[in-house]
Amino acid sequence: MTALGTTQPPVFALTGAKLDELELLAGGLLSPADGYCLPSEVPEHWPAPFVLAVPAAVGHEALAHGTLFLSDPDGTALAALKIDRAEDTRDHEAVCLAGTVTALGKAEHPPARHLRIARPLFPAVPAVVAAFSEAPRPWQLAAAMTAALDAGAVLWLVAVCGPQPHGRYTVSPLVEELEAAAAEIPGARAGLVVLPVELAAASPVDRILHEHVLGRLGAGRVLDFVVHDAHSGDAGPFNPSRPRAGAVVLFTGLSGSGKSTVARALAERLQNAAHVPVTLLDGDDVRRILSPGLGFSVEERNANVRRIGWVAALISGAGGIAICAPIAPFDVTRQQVRHMAQDNGRFLLVHISTPLSECEARDRKGLYAKARRGELKEFTGIDSPYEYPRDADLHLDTSRISVAEAVDRVLQELLEPGLPANAAAAPTPRTGSREALPGR
Repeated sequence: MTALGTTQPPVFALTGAKLDELELLAGGLLSPADGYCLPSEVPEHWPAPFVLAVPAAVGHEALAHGTLFLSDPDGTALAALKIDRAEDTRDHEAVCLAGTVTALGKAEHPPARHLRIARPLFPAVPAVVAAFSEAPRPWQLAAAMTAALDAGAVLWLVAVCGPQPHGRYTVSPLVEELEAAAAEIPGARAGLVVLPVELAAASPVDRILHEHVLGRLGAGRVLDFVVHDAHSGDAGPFNPSRPRAGAVVLFTGLSGSGKSTVARALAERLQNAAHVPVTLLDGDDVRRILSPGLGFSVEERNANVRRIGWVAALISGAGGIAICAPIAPFDVTRQQVRHMAQDNGRFLLVHISTPLSECEARDRKGLYAKARRGELKEFTGIDSPYEYPRDADLHLDTSRISVAEAVDRVLQELLEPGLPANAAAAPTPRTGSREALPGR
């Protein structure tokens, strides 16, 4: 830290942790602390003691002006400290200055300046913050996405780190990973919080400061996955052991084929019998929550199915079972979902092969009738194609077998060591076969 003497109040350059501390003080994330205190006079309501010691010559000059300008190493003025108290150190070589700071300009120092968070977010819509200090695991992302969906909130994926020495930005890989994850989650955002303390083996005071800063972000809920000790494993309120890989069951078929009905019945059976989390991602519900604004062009249909597959793969990686029931008419996106899912656990593709004529006869929503009249464009099976899934693990025609039989068939295919056997108990007689049944 250096000083520049002038006829104006002196300028004192901050580096390292003190520079990060000033940014948080000026931005309000350390509120109610609004400046620096004397070592002997730490306010009880502050989250930690924030003390500024400067060389004696600089301190005395600042006292004469009543002000000290604080800058970064490049000389960019960041804040003004209005001094109201001072205290010499025991060796009289430095002076501790106390007073309030007022922001003068935005910090420019790296890393990831475009993502740095230094002030409360106060979002216009509810927000959920998931904080990470190391690469997020699938179960952590799944938990964060679930919390955001349940709250109807924006999801912030926030990297948290300690001071980053110039040219050695160890947090950069984590920031890039969180940016990539946020890009796959509709409406999600990535951010970075740099604390003025080291995270590894942090002291109790340091941990209080870390919790205080996250709490000041303005989110309705914070999921804290920050690891303070590199040898302690996962942090946060969840089970730190890596969960057993789960499964993704992707139902595909025409509108009205019965895939949603079978998917709901399967989810209910598994929820009653299997001791793992079960999540149903039905086509209509997912479009409202995960893919709002998407239409029904080929590109938009594919984007919707990819989003479903990505979320399902995260759930599977967390040890749960994801049951998906979109139309998924195109082979290319079904293959993409298969690859994402198989990277995290088991994958089962179930084709509900109920014939088009039966689907039209059911037509509870009146969609086929509108499509036939030309009122509904690009409707699968009418003027938009459905590509037959020849690689499906099961083909089930609900015009030939009951819903209960269909569920039994899926459970028998899904059953493996680790999934409770009573999930598939008492199967009803099977009338279908593993070979393809007539369908469109």
